[in-house]
Amino acid sequence: MAFHLGCLRALHDRRILPKVRVISTVSGGSVLGAYHAYGPSDFETFDKNVVSVLESGIQGAIAREVLFTSQLPKILGTLLVTGTLSLASWGMRVLLSVVRRLTGLPTLGIERWLVAAARSLPIWGSLTTAFERALSRRLFGNKTMADVGRTNLEVVINACDLRTGTAFRFGSRRSGGWRYGEIAGPAPSVAKAVASSAAFPILLPPLIETFEFSKGGRGYRDKVVLTDGGVFENLGVSALEPGRSPDITVAFPTTHIISLNAGAGQMDGESTYFWWIGRVAQSFSAVHRKVQDATYQRLHKFVENGELEAFGMVYLGQQDNRLPWSPPDLVRREQVSDYPTDFAPMSRRNLELLTKRGEQLTQIIVDRYLQGLGE
Repeated sequence: MAFHLGCLRALHDRRILPKVRVISTVSGGSVLGAYHAYGPSDFETFDKNVVSVLESGIQGAIAREVLFTSQLPKILGTLLVTGTLSLASWGMRVLLSVVRRLTGLPTLGIERWLVAAARSLPIWGSLTTAFERALSRRLFGNKTMADVGRTNLEVVINACDLRTGTAFRFGSRRSGGWRYGEIAGPAPSVAKAVASSAAFPILLPPLIETFEFSKGGRGYRDKVVLTDGGVFENLGVSALEPGRSPDITVAFPTTHIISLNAGAGQMDGESTYFWWIGRVAQSFSAVHRKVQDATYQRLHKFVENGELEAFGMVYLGQQDNRLPWSPPDLVRREQVSDYPTDFAPMSRRNLELLTKRGEQLTQIIVDRYLQGLGE
């Protein structure tokens, strides 16, 4: 959020930000991107409010929702009832599977019934629903995806549906996924969309919701299991790429793409990652990095082929020695690249370093790849 705030400051100073017509966000970037779209229309007020949120953090707001609201009994009830029954269902399925393989008894129907029964168990509350409520109280109120506060701006907030392994997009124009169709009825809340997009799976459970959908002229209800949009595509640019069919998914006629990426960059190579949590997290990161590299190569190809006029990547983890130029007071990559994403309160010093690097890199990339866009 802090790095992206610096990027937006530079885009605002260069008079590019008001020209942006679509903002597509993923993961933690969805918090800041959505607040830009749905928060104060005056940039100075927006900037001041974001700084306040970063300095106070969101951890405390989440903790208060968990401990001092109706979320606590809902979370405990979910753990006790749904957690216990889910574990029992899983144990029964394993046992029946072993019996089927050893004896040939036809238990597959029962196993499938147990899967369906487990899927129908209620989720009354979780850390992610507490996160959603904290976002609603602190930033978004009761605003829905249709309530964009900036003229001529469209918004896409990207999540991933774990049931189908496909993108699920909350949009100011329409929301849904190609496997489900469009959400019918009232527009989803901004807080729900952001919580879904930013539910990093190693730390937060998915947001499980039932929506009314419309697909092929048919209306129906179905349950989605939404997690961090970065699981599917961690840059948020797929909705903006040329050649997408609006009949299948969200698509926009795009001339320029500016990608703001707060990733840390190349791995330091100092750890062995033998134990489970470390190796899973590092494997997750390695896969994302390679997919991200392929996406950037594809976007550069679009420019070469004339399908995009220009593409610029503003990357926190950028190798400083590969910049086309740099100011003498450049905030170096190693000063900020290992800053954690945990919604804890930020010191004034760290906030200044991260926002300044965002501003500096954005100015460099605009001058190198996007000249004339702000004129």
